[in-house]
Amino acid sequence: MQKNKRVRDSEQSRKDILEAAEILFAEKGIYGTRVDDIAEKANINKRMIYEYFGSKEDLYKAVLVKVYGKLTEKEIGILSEDMPCIEAIKKIITLYFEFLKETPTYVNLILWENLNRGKYIEELDLSKVKDSAFEMLRKVINRGKNEGVFREDADTEQIILSLLTYTFAYFSNRYTLSKILSRSLYDEDNVRKRVQSVTEMFLNYLCKDKIQKEA
Repeated sequence: MQKNKRVRDSEQSRKDILEAAEILFAEKGIYGTRVDDIAEKANINKRMIYEYFGSKEDLYKAVLVKVYGKLTEKEIGILSEDMPCIEAIKKIITLYFEFLKETPTYVNLILWENLNRGKYIEELDLSKVKDSAFEMLRKVINRGKNEGVFREDADTEQIILSLLTYTFAYFSNRYTLSKILSRSLYDEDNVRKRVQSVTEMFLNYLCKDKIQKEA
């Protein structure tokens, strides 16, 4: 019983550290965040951070794996469903918008990592985290082509890249665009309209004319 309690305490401590680190790294980046601040926010002894993660850099990389993994889990959940390929594209676009809206730490962490020129992501093997979702997305797109629903000449890899960038850019530029356009990009109605617009753009590009009109 005592051993099981220690295991639970250890798991909870790791979870608390990761959650605190995700918030602080998203706010200040890896270089602006102190281990002392993470320990204080997690309400844990600083020594435990080093015991569980080794270094601030390794903790930062663990946070990156955590946030990427959180999105991948949701992607796989949708793409595992048995549904028409058009419906799958609609759902994955909606998922990206919902996840990015609900997880601003993810957006900020990716922005910080881009400022660092992908230094820490380069040291990680994210293929174990992302490859399964991307492969499932490729299968959906290629199935659409084989079924005559999607254009055969559509570049699958470019479609995936556009799915990622069209959705992420809305939130990565949320503050500046909200000021410039004089409306809140986080407003529910504006997000809904953007989801609809991006979905229509993708289906207009992907679908053959007859299916496009039906969609």
